[in-house]
Amino acid sequence: MKKNLLLIVALLALTTFVFSEMKIGIINPQTLQDSIKGKEASERLRSLLLSKQKKSDAMQMEIAALEKETMSLALNQETKEKKSIELQNKRVDFKRYAEDAQKELSLAEQKEMEAYQRHVIPVIEKIAKEEGYSLILIWGSGSVMYFEPAMDITGKVVKALDAQAAAVPTATKK
Repeated sequence: MKKNLLLIVALLALTTFVFSEMKIGIINPQTLQDSIKGKEASERLRSLLLSKQKKSDAMQMEIAALEKETMSLALNQETKEKKSIELQNKRVDFKRYAEDAQKELSLAEQKEMEAYQRHVIPVIEKIAKEEGYSLILIWGSGSVMYFEPAMDITGKVVKALDAQAAAVPTATKK
């Protein structure tokens, strides 16, 4: 019993020592998007979304107009049937367009995220090495429930990303 108690106390002391020597940083991915590159990626996605939404709205307006036409009492039976078929085709086209647009938006978002990560990860690694961080965690990933605000290095990463983005056009102009 004494051995077990002594072992537990030794393990607790060792754990406390190990974790006291460990420097942990936290990254907030939402705030990372405030960087120049993050804003550019968000703007590209927003622009694509708006163009898809504009076409979607136009298609819905066509469908609504055709629905009105189909219900018109002035049309003969043959014309109503043609308009009904045209309306069904437009609805199918709209459904396909909506599905394709959603896939395209998801793919574009994934590509932007991958490109951004390829840009961000080396910056995070550089800061971690320079400042002696042993571990960098992502806030919102489900594994971090609480952290001291002083552990958040997102601001440092955003500044480094923006400095890097500002340096790129200068180097390209030379």
